[in-house]
Amino acid sequence: MKNIGKIALASSLFMLGAGLATHAQEKKAAPAKKTTAAPKSEGGFTKLKSGLQYKIVKHGTGKKKPAETDHIEMYIHVRVGDSTTFDSRKMYGEKPVPYAIVAPKFKGDPVEGFMLLVAGDSAVFQLPVDSLLKNGSQAPPGMKAGQIVEWDVALVTVRTDAEEKKENEKKSNAQKAIDDKALQDYFKKNNLKPLKTASGLYYVILKDGAGATAKPGETVSVNYSGRLIDGKPFDSNEDSAYHHVEPFNVQVGKGGVIKGWDEGLQLLKKGTKATLFIPSGLAYGPQERNPIPANAILVFDMTILDIKTPEEAKKDAEQKAEQHKKEAEGKQAKLKLSEDKELKDYFAKNNIQATRTESGLYYTIKKEGTGENAKPGQKVSMNYIGKLLNGKEPFDANVDENFVSKPGKAPLTFGLGQHQVIAGWDEGVQLLKKGSRGTLYIPSYLAYGERAMGAGIPANSILVFDVELVDMQ
Repeated sequence: MKNIGKIALASSLFMLGAGLATHAQEKKAAPAKKTTAAPKSEGGFTKLKSGLQYKIVKHGTGKKKPAETDHIEMYIHVRVGDSTTFDSRKMYGEKPVPYAIVAPKFKGDPVEGFMLLVAGDSAVFQLPVDSLLKNGSQAPPGMKAGQIVEWDVALVTVRTDAEEKKENEKKSNAQKAIDDKALQDYFKKNNLKPLKTASGLYYVILKDGAGATAKPGETVSVNYSGRLIDGKPFDSNEDSAYHHVEPFNVQVGKGGVIKGWDEGLQLLKKGTKATLFIPSGLAYGPQERNPIPANAILVFDMTILDIKTPEEAKKDAEQKAEQHKKEAEGKQAKLKLSEDKELKDYFAKNNIQATRTESGLYYTIKKEGTGENAKPGQKVSMNYIGKLLNGKEPFDANVDENFVSKPGKAPLTFGLGQHQVIAGWDEGVQLLKKGSRGTLYIPSYLAYGERAMGAGIPANSILVFDVELVDMQ
C-alpha cells in the first residue's frame, strides 16, 4: 500500500540539503530583491546586502542567469564546519538535483546566490547561522549560533518553464519507447498476450468478475502484490512480511494512487483477478522510491474484492465508525472498571480515604486553602510531584521530595480547563483553592491513555500527583 500512493518530490533544496525547513514558519518578510548596490568583497568572497557571501570558483559558458519560475539542475554539497548535512553526489550519484526557482524567502536565502550563476559555474555560498536566527528562522538540527552554513554549488542547466516542460516531454517520450520495448520483450519471453490501452498500460484478465467496471468516484477494495518486471517483489497486502494485510480501499479517478492504478481499476469488475503492467510514466517516472528504482516498470497482481458507489462507501464508513466507537467504548468501560478496582485496592492497602468524582478521578485534600475553588479560564500556578501508582521515585517534580513550599523549579503555570494539561489535572485542580495541598489519583484514560511518555510513564499508567495550588488569577 505504501508504494502505490503518489509521492511528492521535495520542492525545496533546504529540505534536501541544509535542512532549512523554515519557510512555512518564518516571518512574513518582503521577498528579497536583486542586489542593485555594489556588493562588498572580502577575503575572496563577495558579500551581498542580504548578508549572503559568495565566491565563484569556476566560470561556466552559460549565457542565462536563473530567474523566478526558471528551473535549474545542480550538484550541491551543504556543510557546517567539518560536518556535511547534505551531499547530492552521495545521495543521487552523478544525477544533478532539480530545483524550481522562487523568490528568496528570507535575507541570505542562497536562492539569491543561485540567481547570480550561469550554467557551468561553480560557487561557494556562506551564511552565518546567526543570520538565520535574526531572520526569525530556526537553526536546523546540529547547527548552532556562531557557525557558518556553506553551500558548494555546481550549476548544470538553466531552463525556462516552457523549456523545462519541453525537455520533460522529450524525456518522457523517450522513456515511454524504452518501457514499451522492455514490456514487449517480456511478453514474448513469457508467452503473454495482454491488452493495451492508449496510455501504454497493459493488462491481463485472469478471471473476469461480474457487474459493471469501476467508475470515477467509486471506491474499490483491492488485494494486491507488486513486483518489478524482473520479478523482485516490493509490496503486498497479501503477504504478512509487509505488515499490512487488510484490503486496500481507494477512490478511483481522484489521483490518490499512481496513474496506472487509477486507469487500470476502471477496467475491472467486482471479483476480477488481473495483472497490470504499468510503464514508468504511469508509475513513479524518474523518481526513485526505495526499493523501486527510477524509471521502473511495475507489475501488480490484483483481485477486486468490492466496488462501492460514493453513497455506499459513505454508509459503509459510517457503519465502521459506529462499530469502532462501540468497541472503543466497550474497551474504555472495561478499563475504567479495572483501574477503579486497582485504585480501591491501593487505597485499602494503604489506608487512604479518597473521594471519587464522576469521571473516575480520586483525590484527597491535605490542606484546605482559602477562597473559592479554581475555575476554568483562570491562570493557575502549581507545585507538584508526579509518581506512578505504587511507584517509589517521581517521574517529574518541581519541588523537593518532602513537598514543601521551597521550590526546586518555578511553579507550573497554565490556563485551567483549556486542555493544556492532561484531563485529570484540568478536572482535579478545579477541586482546589489557593493554598490547597492534596493528591490526585488519575486513571490512565484521564492521563496519557495508551501513549507511553518516555521511559518514566509506560502506556496505560495510573498517575499520582501531590499538588499545591500556589496562585490563581
